[in-house]
Amino acid sequence: MEQRPPSPILRGQLISPEHWCSVQYFELDHKVGETFKVIAQYREVKIDGYVNPSEPNRFCLGQLSNVHRTEASEKARLHVGKGVKLTLSGEGDVWLECQSQHPVFVQSQYLDKEAKREPGDAVHKIFPGTHLKVFDLHDCYDTIKSKAQKAQSAARAQALAVSGSPEAAHAALQVVGESPKAINPESGTLTRDGMAQINAAANIGVDDLRRMCILRLSFVKGWGPDYHRVNIKYTPCWIEIQLHRALQLLDHVLQWTQMYEAGQDH
Repeated sequence: MEQRPPSPILRGQLISPEHWCSVQYFELDHKVGETFKVIAQYREVKIDGYVNPSEPNRFCLGQLSNVHRTEASEKARLHVGKGVKLTLSGEGDVWLECQSQHPVFVQSQYLDKEAKREPGDAVHKIFPGTHLKVFDLHDCYDTIKSKAQKAQSAARAQALAVSGSPEAAHAALQVVGESPKAINPESGTLTRDGMAQINAAANIGVDDLRRMCILRLSFVKGWGPDYHRVNIKYTPCWIEIQLHRALQLLDHVLQWTQMYEAGQDH
């Protein structure tokens, strides 16, 4: 596995969490069983369809009962088999191996970027035997920091524009850059397109940033723009993996940019 040296910014300021990830299991829109947490000393976690968890870093879905279980979920669970293995690499990168005999489907903003798709625009089909990187901590941290800073700058530009301040266009430059579509080169004022970009940047909320720290994976059945199931909550069995180091860094960024206070003003 390729690894980059950990950044001093990430490594030096915060002690890594006790658990590196939490896994929640769902059938359609119903959470089944307790949240499974993986302590940091175990760099791997297996999620499979069996019933006898013999290791503390193995989450067996086959043992979980659900009084609301549908026939579709029952059938899909039969095909989970050896499921998937997630491996923590370096400070917070994550690799996935499909050990099942059937494909799994993954929502990952890292894979979106690798495929040159817009964030959240794709669900990636992972075939049996495939081993690939699905999360990059450094990339996630840099993106979160950039979006949080832009949201803060956009909120300030919005306030200045509403008040009619001549400083609005100058504040907008921090968000949209010197784009002629955003800033009228003759008057130096915000254009309609520029205001739309400001509004979009300002509307980035905590939930949007949290989604960057989470992986979602469905077994057997896909969802999203390339499938007839538009939402993962329509798939018969799926998991959500929350990455604790990334979420910890998100909290750090939010405190640093004071987005909590800015959100309370909306």
